[in-house]
Amino acid sequence: MAKIVQWTPEQAKKELAKRLRYAKEQRQRLEQEWDVNESTIMNASGEAARLGISVNWDTGAITDEPNQSDSDIGINYSFKNFRFIHSQLCANPPTVIPRPTSSDLSDRRKADAGDRIIRYAMRTYGLAEIFAQSSYYALLYGTSAIKTTWDVNAGEPLDFDEATGELTMEGDIQFKAISPRSLFLDPDATRGSELKYIIELIYMPYEEAVFRFPDRIEELKKYRREQSGYSAELPIQAESAFKITPYDVVEIYEYWEKGLPFNGMIGRHCYFLADGTLLTDLAPNPYRFTFPKDRGLGLPEEALSDSAKDGPATAYLPYHLLTDIDVGGSVWGRSFITYEAPLQSTYNRILSSLLDCIQAHGVTRVLLPEGAEIADRAITNSPWDIVRYTGNQQPSFMEPMPFPAAGADLLQLLKQGGDDMAAVNESMFGQQSREQSGFSMQYATNQGNLIRRRLFDKYVTQVEQVYKAYLNLVRKHWNEPRTILVLGKEKAFEAIDIQGADIDGGFDLVVEYGASLSLDPTSRRQELLQLFPLFQQAETDPAAKKLLSMLRLNELEGMYDRIQLAADRQREIFEEMIATDVYIAPAESEDDVNMLAWAADYRMSAEFKYLAPEHQALILRHIQERAAKIAASAAPPAGPGGGGGAPGQLPVVPGGAPMDVAASPAAMLQK
Repeated sequence: MAKIVQWTPEQAKKELAKRLRYAKEQRQRLEQEWDVNESTIMNASGEAARLGISVNWDTGAITDEPNQSDSDIGINYSFKNFRFIHSQLCANPPTVIPRPTSSDLSDRRKADAGDRIIRYAMRTYGLAEIFAQSSYYALLYGTSAIKTTWDVNAGEPLDFDEATGELTMEGDIQFKAISPRSLFLDPDATRGSELKYIIELIYMPYEEAVFRFPDRIEELKKYRREQSGYSAELPIQAESAFKITPYDVVEIYEYWEKGLPFNGMIGRHCYFLADGTLLTDLAPNPYRFTFPKDRGLGLPEEALSDSAKDGPATAYLPYHLLTDIDVGGSVWGRSFITYEAPLQSTYNRILSSLLDCIQAHGVTRVLLPEGAEIADRAITNSPWDIVRYTGNQQPSFMEPMPFPAAGADLLQLLKQGGDDMAAVNESMFGQQSREQSGFSMQYATNQGNLIRRRLFDKYVTQVEQVYKAYLNLVRKHWNEPRTILVLGKEKAFEAIDIQGADIDGGFDLVVEYGASLSLDPTSRRQELLQLFPLFQQAETDPAAKKLLSMLRLNELEGMYDRIQLAADRQREIFEEMIATDVYIAPAESEDDVNMLAWAADYRMSAEFKYLAPEHQALILRHIQERAAKIAASAAPPAGPGGGGGAPGQLPVVPGGAPMDVAASPAAMLQK
C-alpha cells in the first residue's frame, strides 16, 4: 500500500523555492504581453506599445525610441472595445438559482435557505464588484482568478485580552479578485482541473505581517520594502505596472496544494519568503470540505451509514480561474488585446504621420535663387503683398509632400481589423452605415457575441464555482446560528437566523447567462412593452405563466414573484397539512383559479404519488373544495321566482377532466 509523502522543514524550504522559481520562469513569456496590453489600453497620448520598447508608466507613452515623429496622437479604439466587452459582462450577470434535488420538503427548505444566503452575499460582500474586477483582469491579461477563503482575523471582534494584547476575531468569508501578476501556477498543468498547487504573491503591510507572524520579525525585515519617498524605487508589478509603489510592505508567498493521494487528500498550506523560508509550519490545506451527508439525495438520517456520516475531508484550491482566449496545453489564457495591439499601434503611427503632414502644410518656405533680386521688406505677413523682383530668376515656394491617397483607406482598414479582432461591430454600438431592419441589427449583434460564447460559458462556470465555494464555507464555519438581513423573495426584507447545517445538501445551484434586458434604453423599453401583454395573460393563463418562467429576467424579478404568489401560497398550504396532519380549507378572497391550476399539476406529480394515503386524502379534499368554490362563483344567480338557477358546470382542472365535486377523498383514492 502506498504511503503519504511528508516534508521536513528543510525539504519544504528547498522544494518551495524550486517550485516558485520554475513557476516564474514559465510565466516570463507572458509578462511581456501583459506590459504591451496595459500600454495599449491605458495609453492616452498616442503611440501604442510594441515589443522591444520602453514605456513611461507615468504617462503611458513610448520613450527612448528612435525615429519618433514630431507629432504623437492617436484614437484608442482598443480602449473603446475593451470597455464595451467589459461592460457587457458586468451588465449581464448570470442568474444563480438554488434548485432542490428532490421534492422532499426538507430539500425545498434547504434550497430556500441557500437562496437567502446567496442574496445576502451579493450585497454584503459586494460580489458584483468582485466579478467585475475579475473580468477586467481576464480581458486585459487573458487570465484572472477569484479567491474564496475563511479568514480567522476578519469579522467582528469577540474578545480582547488587555494583559496580553491578544484580539480574538469572529472570522468571516473573504472574496478577492486576483491579478495574474500575483499568481504562479503549476507548470505541469495543462488545464485548471490538473493544477496541483498555486503560489500567490502577497505584498502584505509590514504591521499586518508582524501581527500574523510575530515569531518571524527578523526574517520579515529582510524582505521589507519601505519607501523613503515617492517613486524611490521602480514600480512593483504586482497587480498592474501602473500601480504606485507600496509604502511599507513585505513580499510574502502563500502556498496552496490541493488534496492528492500522496498528501493524504488533505493538501498542504503555508506562508513563506522568496528564498523558501517558512513563516508558518507546513500544515494541511484549510480549504477542505466533506460532501453533504446524503450526497445531495435527500436521504433520511437513519438511512445513512456511519462512514457516510463522518467521511474524510478533501482539500481543494481556493482559486477560481477565468481566461479569455484558450491556449492549447496551458492553463494560462491570452487576451484579445494581444491581437489588436499591433493594429492599434500602426493606426496611431499613420495618424501621427498625417498630423506631421498637416503641420508641414502650415509652414511657408520661400525659395529665393541668387538671381532673384527682391527688396528686403517686399515680403511681409500681409496676404496682399505685391512683390517686385528685378532679377532674371523668379522666386518660388516649396510645397510639402502630400499625404498618400491610400492613407485614408489604410486607416479605415486598420480600424476595421481592430474591431474584427475584438469581435465587435457597428450594430453592437447602435450604429447603422446603411438603412436596415431591426432584425438585421439583432442578427449582426448575435453573430458578434457568438465569437465570445466560450468566454461567456467560462464566466458562468466561474460564478458557479464561487457561489458553491461560498456555500461550502458557510456550511463548514457557520456552526452557530447567525442573524442575517436579506431582501428575499417578493421583495420582502427579512431577518432570519441561519447556520451551516441549514444548507447541508438537498439542493444544487443552477447558473444561467443571458437573463438580462438589453443595454440600449430604446430596446429595453421595447422589450418591456412586448412582455407586458404576456404578464397580463399570465394572471389567468397557466400556460403563459409557464412561458414567462422560462424567460425569467433579472430586472423583472418582482413581477415574476407576483405571478408566482398563487403557487407559493398553495404549496405552503399543502406543506402545512402534510406537516401537521390538519386539514386547511380554502379561504375567501384567494386567487382560486391559479391556485387550483398549481394544485392540479401537483396532483399529477411524483411527489403526490409517494405521499402517505392520509396526506393524499387531505390534499384531494382541499382540491375538491377549491374546485367547488370556483363552480359556485361561476353559477348564474337565482331567478325572481324563488327557484335556483341551473346548476353550473363542473369545473375543469387545467390539463385534466371535469372534477367530481361530490366524490369523497376516499372514493377518489379507491379509483
